[in-house]
Amino acid sequence: MLRKILLLTILPFFLFAYNEANVAKGQTYYKFIIYPILNIKGDEFTKLYTKKQWEELFLNNAQGLKQKYSSNKKFCQFLDTEKFETIQPYLKSFVLYYAKDSKVVAQCSE
Repeated sequence: MLRKILLLTILPFFLFAYNEANVAKGQTYYKFIIYPILNIKGDEFTKLYTKKQWEELFLNNAQGLKQKYSSNKKFCQFLDTEKFETIQPYLKSFVLYYAKDSKVVAQCSE
């Protein structure tokens, strides 16, 4: 019984730490992969949309992002790569965490 209580007490802290790692990875991916393509600072990029809007942009393999940035051919080409599929969950965590309606302020160096 004591083990269950301890597990239920500690579990939220591990989940929070895991989400923070995803956000940090997403920020790193943005800084080194997306920023050179878009040339929009990370804090400015994340504040473009609310959490709900970001969720919609990432639906169906980021079809919304592809439509929004269809004029940027280099970015659209990147969105169709396997590398984007790999980093997409981290980027999504990053933009959701720092979204326009989030109370968190991004500490991006870019």
